Amino acid sequence: MSINIDLGAWNSIFAVPSKVVDEGLKFSDGVKLKVLLFVLRNAGRSVDDTEISKATGVNVTDIPEALDYWVSIGVFNRIENTFTPVKNNEEFVSVPKTSVQTEQTPQPVQTVLQPQQTVPQPVQTVQEPVKQETEQSPKENAEEPQKHFTATRPQKPDFVFTAQRLAVDEELKMLVEETQTTLGKVLSNSDIATLLMLKDTCGLPLDVIFMLIHYCASIDKGNIRTIENIGIQWANDGVYSLEAADNKIKQIQKTTANFSIISKAFGLKNVGSPTKKQLEYGDKWVSEWKFSPEMLREAYERCVDTKGTMNLRYIDGILKRWNASNLHTLDELHKYEKSASKPSQKQSSSYDINELDKFNSLDNF
Repeated sequence: MSINIDLGAWNSIFAVPSKVVDEGLKFSDGVKLKVLLFVLRNAGRSVDDTEISKATGVNVTDIPEALDYWVSIGVFNRIENTFTPVKNNEEFVSVPKTSVQTEQTPQPVQTVLQPQQTVPQPVQTVQEPVKQETEQSPKENAEEPQKHFTATRPQKPDFVFTAQRLAVDEELKMLVEETQTTLGKVLSNSDIATLLMLKDTCGLPLDVIFMLIHYCASIDKGNIRTIENIGIQWANDGVYSLEAADNKIKQIQKTTANFSIISKAFGLKNVGSPTKKQLEYGDKWVSEWKFSPEMLREAYERCVDTKGTMNLRYIDGILKRWNASNLHTLDELHKYEKSASKPSQKQSSSYDINELDKFNSLDNF
């Protein structure tokens, strides 16, 4: 992409428009500022994306996006591949590339900034929609149930749309400011797009998103990726109120505590983030079957003695038999094994070794 900026008198003084600081600085990042400052500093000569990348350290693929940001803020006008400064009290215009250009291999782009050029303004025609209401419409709308979000991985909005929404959406601005304060960092455009997706596409209310962000920060997982994953899951589960969000957090805390009990019983350290299957075992063994840490340890040791390694599904098979026999303490287990009739010493266990041997290729931590 070849860029040629001619700012007239600005060429010698390296001027930066006030709008950059007044409106664009708060939600921009280092990439956008680097690209802007470099092209302004080199006004009057052609520079390409390779030169910009070498001088600023910005990835070549991020340079067009950075320029589009300053267009969306209203610092520049863009007519196809020509950029011009926005004059005072002038609305910014952004005309994308033609369909022929976007379908072909990207060609070097000539970017020209001319302060004296008058940018033609598009004629905007606003037509008021014709309201057609019937007596049954309000009733039908009131009875229509809320539609829950069901996609597993929704599409995040693109860079330009996110920047434009940020400029006019007060709720999004508040959400971004609260998130930056809570996480203690400046959000990138991709981060802001994630918040916009949770708000608009997933339909999570602002107070629910706030609760989610504060919860993630409280467990030292205050990153956008975690917030995005949990937020999508909440939308899939229909968590659209503070009460539902609070119940969801309590459920997560309980599941995490159950897994912690198992980890301590097995003597595991630094196991990292548990998988979904491991958490399911924890809920079943601790919350549903009510096994104590001592019984969990006993099942673990018998599994290792027999298999030579720890295997969750093998342990699950042992605990399943104990639960079916209502054996939930070591005392109950030992009495049962002593009193049970056993033809040989090899079959002295309360579970069938041969049957459990079927789980040779099973889940491990």
